[in-house]
Amino acid sequence: MRSLREWKHTALLATLIAGSVLEPLSVSFSEKTQIVGGVISALIYIVVLLAVFERRWERRLALTLMTCALAASIIHQILPLRSQAGAIAYHCLAGLFLCFAVAVILQRIFTRETIRTDDVIGVLCGYLLTAATWGNLYALVYLIHPTSFRIADTIAGRLGNWHWHRFLFDYFSIATLTTLGFDDIGPADSPVYSLMWIEAVFGQFYIGFVVAQLVGLRLAQAMKR
Repeated sequence: MRSLREWKHTALLATLIAGSVLEPLSVSFSEKTQIVGGVISALIYIVVLLAVFERRWERRLALTLMTCALAASIIHQILPLRSQAGAIAYHCLAGLFLCFAVAVILQRIFTRETIRTDDVIGVLCGYLLTAATWGNLYALVYLIHPTSFRIADTIAGRLGNWHWHRFLFDYFSIATLTTLGFDDIGPADSPVYSLMWIEAVFGQFYIGFVVAQLVGLRLAQAMKR
């Protein structure tokens, strides 16, 4: 159990990578087997809860946000008319949960006196969770104001699928955070433009500032030895 705790961020990274590959694949399954996508999504949230949050109050707050987010997702999927209110609630709660996880990861890195390999992997997990946080914000904007995005016809028709809907905006967020950018989905109105430049600036700040922190800790450890 102790060794598992020491490599918890490694387990989280493996879960995030596996989820990012398997969940969108479930979109091509039948309606009944798409429950696999929901299970994968719930598993990712559970691993985030166990790997990131250590203090009791952190776990209580994170568990509350996670439970409410998953409940909103289930409600959205089982209601006959696919209530948009459930989807909006999910993206709000999921965004808060993931943002809280990123804040805890960064706070822990900035207060450490020594750094381990798993802590470095934790920084990478925080980067991916940052993209997922913004992905929920983009999805929320799309639900409220669909014309804010310019989406290629080849993928626009698949947005009705809940799992594809979430995956698409996470993909768009990663492209923005890394300042890559693609032409299959892009901004078309002011709310998205504002979110994009903030995310792009935050992504560069995250890499530069956190890497400097890690290098400083490594140097301090070397000097002590």
